[in-house]
Amino acid sequence: MELSYVLTVMFPSIQHLFFSCAHAKFLWRAVHVVFGLSQPSSVDDLFNRWCKVGGIKHNLFLLTAASAICWTIWISRNEAVFDKCKSKSYLQVLFKGTYWLHQWALLQRHEHQHAVVLPCQQLEEAALRVFVSFGWLSSSQLGYH
Repeated sequence: MELSYVLTVMFPSIQHLFFSCAHAKFLWRAVHVVFGLSQPSSVDDLFNRWCKVGGIKHNLFLLTAASAICWTIWISRNEAVFDKCKSKSYLQVLFKGTYWLHQWALLQRHEHQHAVVLPCQQLEEAALRVFVSFGWLSSSQLGYH
């Protein structure tokens, strides 16, 4: 097998991984629904337009959030491919992303931590409301089975 074939067929493109795969679409759609931000369509769009829609503090948060979402998608994909783990549910991926944002908030100045934590809670609550409205039982676990 040629290397170019392996790279193009067996490994997804950056575009697919971060913007077109089902988990990525869900995460960006959730951010859109909760915060009214248009979904980024590419890496260039994400870091040159999407993360620059407000003031400096707002843009810093958006950059942190975008980085956490991309990191979450990357880690989830690596777990599925290299560790041969079962693919995570949409909620697991979303909560993993908000987990990373919570962790990164601890690295922020104390007065900026609230600006990260509150949006995470809003995103989690909105996602749970949507899933419950479509029949997901709130007593169901998000853990791995």
